[in-house]
Amino acid sequence: LGVKFLRVVNVHDEVPKVPGILFNEKFKIMRKWIDKLPWSYSHVGVELALDHTHSPFLKPTNDLSCFHNLEALLHLLDGYHGPEQRFHLSSGRDPAMVNKSCDFLKEHYLVPPFWRQDANKGMLQNSEGRWVQPDRIRIIEERHT
Repeated sequence: LGVKFLRVVNVHDEVPKVPGILFNEKFKIMRKWIDKLPWSYSHVGVELALDHTHSPFLKPTNDLSCFHNLEALLHLLDGYHGPEQRFHLSSGRDPAMVNKSCDFLKEHYLVPPFWRQDANKGMLQNSEGRWVQPDRIRIIEERHT
């Protein structure tokens, strides 16, 4: 393909559009001014625009942090097989990774949101490399009468 850099974006993510809103780099005069700044921001690579609504694992949300989440982008990349193709995961990558730092997976997958806070959520990696909640010992109270 001749691609050296692949820029994967979620079409619903507004963050990559912000520099163009504030400073439109398409104007030559603006581009010259921006290039003189000690810091700069520019897009590189070939863009692959993915849509999180195509994943059957992800729930509808308006949370911008979910749209700009690296784990969600990796999930979308794993399930993408071309335009107009059905979304299906191909690498064995665990969908639970999506909820590591957000609340994006559908509830019926039983993965707590923001679970990477180990002490709070207790998620563990099993022998298959999947992140799961460990089985808990059931305590039955004995009532003495």
